[in-house]
Amino acid sequence: MKKIIYIILGLLIIIAIALTFNTSKVGGLLGSNDFITKYVNTPNAILMDVRTPAEFDAGHIADATNVDFENINFQSEVKKLDPMKTYFVYCRSGNRSAQAITIMKNSGIKNIYELQGGINAAPELLK
Repeated sequence: MKKIIYIILGLLIIIAIALTFNTSKVGGLLGSNDFITKYVNTPNAILMDVRTPAEFDAGHIADATNVDFENINFQSEVKKLDPMKTYFVYCRSGNRSAQAITIMKNSGIKNIYELQGGINAAPELLK
């Protein structure tokens, strides 16, 4: 009986370790350099700025598409997105992008990267 318990415990530990080191996970928070590098090296990726149009017009990352998180139609706009693509999302500080990503994930989008700290943490990216 003890052998069976040890075997089960050993298997559980191996599974836990394998899940911890799973490198196939797509998405998460990235610093500015990694965010841009990953975006540039990801074919067909979409760069989304979820700030207001006024904030976007004042300066944004090159090639970004503005999808205003504060717009009443944000959720319906998210439903139009291709869930098979990879999205790189940012806002001013990270608050709206985190909320936007939650909505995107709830809509079936799995491949999402977020700019850690938003554009405040990486003003050099603005064009």
